[in-house]
Amino acid sequence: MKLTVIGAGNAGRPVARILNYIGHQVQITDQKTLNEFAPKYQKILLQMEKEGVSLSLGRDSPDDVETLDSVYLSPNIPQNSLVRDLITQSDIKVIEHQEISHIIDDLIDIDIIGVTGTLGKTSTTHIIASILDTAGYKVWKCSSRHGNLLSEVIIDGIIQNYHHENDVAVFELPHGTSRLMSHVKLKIGVLTNIFPEHLDEFEDSLEKYAQRKLFIAKSSEILISTPSCHEYLEPLRDDVIYYCPQKECKIAGKLDNSHITVTYDLNQYKNILNLNTYTGQFKTRFKLNGYYFENSLAGAAAALSYGLDEKDIMDGLSKFPGISGHLEYLGKYCSREVHFDAAFVPEGLISTLEQFKDEKLIVLVDNPDTTTLRDKFKVGEVIGQYADTIISSGFNETLGGVNMDAAQEVLDGVKNQECQKIAVQNMVIAGEMAIKVSNPGDTIIHVGPGAITNYDDLKAKMIQGLEEGCKKKVN
Repeated sequence: MKLTVIGAGNAGRPVARILNYIGHQVQITDQKTLNEFAPKYQKILLQMEKEGVSLSLGRDSPDDVETLDSVYLSPNIPQNSLVRDLITQSDIKVIEHQEISHIIDDLIDIDIIGVTGTLGKTSTTHIIASILDTAGYKVWKCSSRHGNLLSEVIIDGIIQNYHHENDVAVFELPHGTSRLMSHVKLKIGVLTNIFPEHLDEFEDSLEKYAQRKLFIAKSSEILISTPSCHEYLEPLRDDVIYYCPQKECKIAGKLDNSHITVTYDLNQYKNILNLNTYTGQFKTRFKLNGYYFENSLAGAAAALSYGLDEKDIMDGLSKFPGISGHLEYLGKYCSREVHFDAAFVPEGLISTLEQFKDEKLIVLVDNPDTTTLRDKFKVGEVIGQYADTIISSGFNETLGGVNMDAAQEVLDGVKNQECQKIAVQNMVIAGEMAIKVSNPGDTIIHVGPGAITNYDDLKAKMIQGLEEGCKKKVN
């Protein structure tokens, strides 16, 4: 079949690639020329061309519309665009997201455990994979640590034959990826939480954002969630398993250091799963404290539901190594303890910074904006509750470019009058400044979305700044 994908952006590329993979003659078109795409996307487009996808870039409309069998229109194509009018007038079949989702479902014939929510998706995905791996399963693990665009990573895994080489798949499913995964059957679905985020993409409506996440309620054979999502899930199904770490959940029993017990408390919600979970000796170099605790509950709940025994879960949790960019310990620089974290949503910042509330703390924050505009004032307000010094970088690590207004807006949110506030252009300067304003024994930590979207480069820039700062201290 001769198909055209209109729009070579984040939605269009994986669709074109999977349609080509199953044997269609696929063309992808976009107004941008190849050189106008970011280098990493140029690389993907050229790989697609090698696989057989025809690139028709720098054009407003596809070639030979009258000869096409079907088209896929990327969601970012404006409703009033000329190309939409052209397709409508030609009566060509328009391929919908659910059709692509059904294709993916047909291709992946192993069990899938999917994890969605606002916070904790990556950690929970890796914890579940660690438990399964320790138990002897061959695991296809797919998270934001493998690429910022999970839909592309999943499609690449199919092309690389991961679905035939492994026993089970564990996928992180952010809201963008849910379009392509909405009709893929999940053996187990995990919903970690729903907090305000990406609302600019949902007409500033938390309800609409939540609805995007709730695809998992229909897709999952077994559904696991925190009780905080109960109000969303109650109208959809009555067999949700809730994992609950908070005391106010009124769960019987308490933390036990030797085994996992499962009890149900029917007083508040149906089927609240209480895991008195052995959290294990996580082999990480940072102070774990409660950072991964709630996610370990979710992981243990998923593993129990999948049929693993208590020993497998205990072993898997004890061997979980932590995740790069998630409270990652970078070592000592001039006798300062340095950590690197990706928190940027207020609730996530609190979870991270609570680990250091009793320490002299210098917080480096990269520009909270990515392709999503965020409440930078609120970010500053939260960080200011913990930081003795906050160093705010104006560089957008996702899109590139400096916005010092964004850096200043973060600092404007700081209400703590004793907190020192410094705006800088980038993380190299931030690292150097952190050494300058701190003393031996202090703690330095990075927070911000760049630890996800630009992990390697951002980490290298921060370390460069720290090293330069140490040289100047010595001199």
